[in-house]
Amino acid sequence: MSPAMTMHRSILFAAAACALALGAAACNDYNPDDNSSNMRSRPRDSGIAVHASTPQDFVHATSYVGMRYASLPAGFAYQAGSVVARGGGNARYTLSQVRTPRGAMLWLESLEGRERVVRAELRVPPLASDERLLIGSCDRDGRLDPKIVAIVVGDSAAVRFANVRQAWRADPDANQFHLLPVAGIVCEEPTS
Repeated sequence: MSPAMTMHRSILFAAAACALALGAAACNDYNPDDNSSNMRSRPRDSGIAVHASTPQDFVHATSYVGMRYASLPAGFAYQAGSVVARGGGNARYTLSQVRTPRGAMLWLESLEGRERVVRAELRVPPLASDERLLIGSCDRDGRLDPKIVAIVVGDSAAVRFANVRQAWRADPDANQFHLLPVAGIVCEEPTS
């Protein structure tokens, strides 16, 4: 039997097991091979057809991971962003700074046709008056890394920032944001 057939049979078996389970807990995101405790940022794709989530389903949600949208619903506002490539592949991702009903967020999203799917989220901490969030314009040890997002501190007229309060790196392969040490990170205000 081919590997594809084995995988297809495994998916069908898992779907049947969940359908027959007595409690909803049996169908949660549990994966015995997954050592991560950050289940919020894990992909929900299973290969099984499910009801597509609309933005309206997420207006009062505790997590936006899994939200699929072509345009943001009322109460959400796009503020800034950057497109990043995944590994060496053609899959495209965006880093989007979004104002949501739950506050300022940073989303790692996959681009799927005309829609975006939120793959990971990060709550942006409150910014002081001399701070700003820079996306995709930071160097790490002298090399540009478009997957870095950083909170920088500096004068509003500055264009280069070596004083970084906090930084994260988007990981499209794992659908997560990783906290980074700030040493060696320098960011520039993108010019238009």
